[in-house]
Amino acid sequence: MYAPDCAPVEPDRTTLSALRIAACGCRASARLGVEQACAMIDASPEKALHTLLGALPEAFGRPTRFFRVGEAELSFDERWVLAAIDAASRGDSDSLYFLIARRVPAYLRRWVAFLIRRVADTYGQHTFHLNN
Repeated sequence: MYAPDCAPVEPDRTTLSALRIAACGCRASARLGVEQACAMIDASPEKALHTLLGALPEAFGRPTRFFRVGEAELSFDERWVLAAIDAASRGDSDSLYFLIARRVPAYLRRWVAFLIRRVADTYGQHTFHLNN
């Protein structure tokens, strides 16, 4: 079905900046396995975004791509993470499952959903900590 009145949604620039800053920190950190990330996030929920981004390369089966803070363009990975966080924040489990099912192997989906929901919960409480 064609929807001519649908304009592209502008990403939340605050969340995008937090995402890009955390991604910069992840480049210098050791890679995390998805299950290891879930264990870490239970022990330290204030590091939710950093933990999620450290686990995504394993979940996606390839390195992730995040641009520098201030870049106007968004990478596919940035759009995906922003959409997943937004779906989790709205409690839209169907959209979240759809996003995860398209990129994450079945055996990791539950863990990735947990990480994304934790990021959404942390962001909803305005307690993002951008430093490692």
